Amino acid sequence: MAYATYGDVNLMTNITSEDISNDDITSLIAEATAQLNSDINTRVVRERVSSIDTTRENKIDGSNTIYYVRNWKGKYIADMDDDGGIGTGDAIVYLVDSSGTETKATINAIDSDDCYITLSSAPASGTTIYITYEWCFDDPATPSKRIKLACVLLTAAFCYEKINRGMSPQQVYGNTRFMRDMRAGNEYFQKYENIISKINGEMGDFAEAEDM
Repeated sequence: MAYATYGDVNLMTNITSEDISNDDITSLIAEATAQLNSDINTRVVRERVSSIDTTRENKIDGSNTIYYVRNWKGKYIADMDDDGGIGTGDAIVYLVDSSGTETKATINAIDSDDCYITLSSAPASGTTIYITYEWCFDDPATPSKRIKLACVLLTAAFCYEKINRGMSPQQVYGNTRFMRDMRAGNEYFQKYENIISKINGEMGDFAEAEDM
């Protein structure tokens, strides 16, 4: 899984494998993904599971395995492990039994769009459940066009930083002068920041879970 590929970067920019290898671009995509997630995601630590509404009852009865998070309306469960997609590593579920013993539950699946987590087995009645996860305002599972574009733009900025670092803005060979555009990295980064601003809207930096 990945928000973008080196082919996307090649297509949307002037960067080719002659400028920087495809393997290096792929590595920079991974760095861009982590930075992008930190810019659009909000982490919620140990949110206590309880009933939200009649659709999201979150019953803990020994048979239910599906649990919704509270940040669901207009939001998505986000990519917490920075792999560029949504999978079972994007949340942690803690089970605390009636004696106070805590274990980690096995997650079977995560639905980022409907904002629920499916466990591999149903917690027993009387268990207290806590979920650590991240959420964002745009769908990371597909990913959305805006997230993909943001990843490409930030990767391009990283690529130009790598290409231009230590290079002179101009080179002279006899009577011929070659100029190097040193602005490209900053321009791509500014475009990236504009996309991030549109994704985030009024999002705060951190959300603290209720009932810690």
